[in-house]
Amino acid sequence: MGVEIAMRKASILLTILLLTGFIMEMFIPVVSGEEKYSELSTVGLKLGWGVKFAQKYVVKLVDVDQNWTMVRINIYENGNPTAKFILKEGEVGYYPQENNVIFRVKVVGIWKDKGVVYVKIGTPLKLLDDKVVIYKGSSYTIPSPFPRYKIKVIEVPSDSKATLEITYPDGSSVRKVIEKDSPVSIPYKVSDEFVQSSYILIELVSAEENKKIVVNVYGAKMTFQGAQIVKPEEKPSEEETKVTEVSQEVYGGLLYVGETLTIEYNNTKYGLKLLSVGYYSRFELLNSKGEVMEKFSIREGNIYQLVKAPFRIEIPPNSVDLTYNRTYIRVFGPLGALALPIIRQANVTAELAVNEKQILLNGDELVVFIKVKNLGRGNAFQVKVIAPVPNNFQLRSGIGTWTLNTLEAYSEMPVLVYTLKPTKVGEYKLGPVLVEYYNEAGEKVTVKSNVIEKIIVYGTPEIKLEAKVLTDNKTWSNYVDAKVNSTIRLRFKVSTEGESGEYEFIKNASIIVNMGDFLDGKEVIPIGYLPAGKEKVVEGQYLVLKKGIHRIGVTLVYQDPLGNWHRISYPNLILINSIPPKVIVKKEVVEKWPEPNELPGYIDTVLSTLSNPTPLAEKIVNVSSKYVKQEQNTGISATKVLGVITIILGVALIGTGYMAVKYRNDLEALKAKKKKSRPGGLPKKEEEQITEQKSEEKEGEIELLS
Repeated sequence: MGVEIAMRKASILLTILLLTGFIMEMFIPVVSGEEKYSELSTVGLKLGWGVKFAQKYVVKLVDVDQNWTMVRINIYENGNPTAKFILKEGEVGYYPQENNVIFRVKVVGIWKDKGVVYVKIGTPLKLLDDKVVIYKGSSYTIPSPFPRYKIKVIEVPSDSKATLEITYPDGSSVRKVIEKDSPVSIPYKVSDEFVQSSYILIELVSAEENKKIVVNVYGAKMTFQGAQIVKPEEKPSEEETKVTEVSQEVYGGLLYVGETLTIEYNNTKYGLKLLSVGYYSRFELLNSKGEVMEKFSIREGNIYQLVKAPFRIEIPPNSVDLTYNRTYIRVFGPLGALALPIIRQANVTAELAVNEKQILLNGDELVVFIKVKNLGRGNAFQVKVIAPVPNNFQLRSGIGTWTLNTLEAYSEMPVLVYTLKPTKVGEYKLGPVLVEYYNEAGEKVTVKSNVIEKIIVYGTPEIKLEAKVLTDNKTWSNYVDAKVNSTIRLRFKVSTEGESGEYEFIKNASIIVNMGDFLDGKEVIPIGYLPAGKEKVVEGQYLVLKKGIHRIGVTLVYQDPLGNWHRISYPNLILINSIPPKVIVKKEVVEKWPEPNELPGYIDTVLSTLSNPTPLAEKIVNVSSKYVKQEQNTGISATKVLGVITIILGVALIGTGYMAVKYRNDLEALKAKKKKSRPGGLPKKEEEQITEQKSEEKEGEIELLS
């Protein structure tokens, strides 16, 4: 009893170890340097049992040695023994030979107590597509004849890792993380009992963070389709084998409505024509003359065995495409049957587009978009896209050439984007894009895209602005003296420099005069359109409102050729001095005496103007009498002469005082009259103000007589 319990525990332990090993094999990544294999689920065989797959092969456990350390395994193909292996646990047998492997058989466990030998059957992985570029958010579909698995890049968090979403043919999906040392394996259910692991293997070559990944895609060399354990009592009869056995996959791929797949077998041609697709797809079997031999329908996900020919037709789940009236089919037939390839024409088109057709030099870049589609039923191979770069443009980002191994029917490449930087103004054209590829017949085809005309590169010319003011001497300067309430004339010259007036210009330009509170006049002076190499001069009159020293600045406002507004400030262009000069009036009395020879006449004139000249005359006589000799008897007394002289001098003094007082009164009356404001009317002209100022300056220099 204890021995039985121990045996059971050992059996359970071995079972756990075997299952653990099987599970670990499913998840342990394939080492890149080793040959890669796709394997069938571990199979437990008793003596006489075998595993049948691909409708033609049987791996059968024939014998074991006495100690159950070595086993004999025979390989049958189409019911005939073709190879045998004597293997120990852990050893491998290759069929048909090691340097040309279709599948291999590995003994993973020999359990004597249970009488079971566990084997793993594997087939090499072949490279389907190398260095496939998949951008973030884009998808890649596994090529036929494999089921239509779709691989989508969800995110690329680093240069060595990415998250993929794998959509199975039945529509279900799963997300997996791929790394450089950890490929993603996609299994395939070949029957109700068995799963073929690593049926598709995706290996990460490189990644560009947040952008794209580059992968190699591998597929199983053989599909272990319909794998099942065959026991001695379940072995089919020889007659059934000869009549109904389907030994190989003859065709696996797309078939469009109206197309006929030609199959040759035993020097006889058969035609399989697709009439319609849907939940039930309808077919016809034709003979070599095109006559209908059999009509039948197949429901999606089912298999149909032809009555009139030794072929079986399968439509896998989720294979019908109503959009393009096609379905994926698999045709199985006896060894020697051959399906002739259907040569379909690819219809590759390229579309060229840009973000803008008008750009600015030294500012904008031209963003170019290329869309490449295959609108035909055939695949395009070794697709090469050559982007155009026109003269006077530089390739700034992106690449100039893209390649793709296969562009399937009714598919398109991810949008190709690159940018161009212009180096010179002018009008250009872009295109065409050249697309080169090989069709299914191996012929090289070149197609061209559309051409984008009239891509215009504009430029903004170099702008210069000068400002001047008219001075009193009629010259233009940056400084002027002006009076309050006087007008000044300003002149502005705007000039532009550039290569081409047609493509380099400014428009809707105007000058805004920063007048502050010291000027009155036109604030905005229009300039308008000004091409490169031209200049425009504008003038304006302004009234000076306040006294002081004022600085005049302006702002140039304009639009570039694309309508964008710009402002350039020019401060301190002109200086205005409106502080009036100080007028200093000096009064100086200058006494002027008559000459001696003029004195008698002067005295006579003064006395003649008096109403009573006697008193003055007597005084003059008294003064002059001192200078008359007494001994000369001229008849005139000295007293009289002196009196006359005294009178003359008195009259002169009185006259001088009277004239001085009269002049002072007239001068004050004139000043009062000039200070009096004028009622209404226009401001004084500039010439009047200048004359008035000069008059005031001269008034300070008048000499007053006493």
